[in-house]
Amino acid sequence: MFLTGCGNDAGASTAPVGGNEQPPAPADAAVPAAAGGLAGLAVVPDGFQKGVAGEPAQVTGPFTRQSFVDTLSASPAEDLALLLNAGCKEGYQTFRLSTDRRKRVTVQLFKAASASKARDLQKGFWAQDEHTKPFAVPGVPGALTDAQTGVAGVTGQIEAVAEASITVGSMVAEITVSQSGTLEKTPVPDIKLATTVVKLQYQRLTTKSG
Repeated sequence: MFLTGCGNDAGASTAPVGGNEQPPAPADAAVPAAAGGLAGLAVVPDGFQKGVAGEPAQVTGPFTRQSFVDTLSASPAEDLALLLNAGCKEGYQTFRLSTDRRKRVTVQLFKAASASKARDLQKGFWAQDEHTKPFAVPGVPGALTDAQTGVAGVTGQIEAVAEASITVGSMVAEITVSQSGTLEKTPVPDIKLATTVVKLQYQRLTTKSG
């Protein structure tokens, strides 16, 4: 599930990571955002740039339940039901793009009404797609993960995706690291970067969220 949301993200500390069988993106690192509210809970990749202004999938910032369903959801009716059931009224998304514009990192947070409802929301989101190649994220209990490579919407384009979903208390975090390539230069899911962002996001939520 690939998700998105407008605001300032600024980091204070970094943790180096590398690519996964591919050239690393510039300054591959992830840092917690130093901001208030849900924005302050989002982890962003250091050294990446913001997305294209006006492109819904590349927006960084807060969203309401309705704005998520209207502009970000691939399954509006199903997602609306899941969000209503979870008592989720707000969320936040961070989107970052590597300088070569091939690697994309998306972190989206959803605030549910309770920890149990957050777990239900996580499972509901995850069940919308097929996941067959999980990867380990040591130290992050209950993480749902998947890494796949497949044909994208553009003819001749191949997309490699490493994604994860975690819950901490009433928060659900969806992390996606994706990149594009061709059949001649097939990309590989950047599991190492995804794992690092997941770990930092879990630590951030564990120490800062209620």
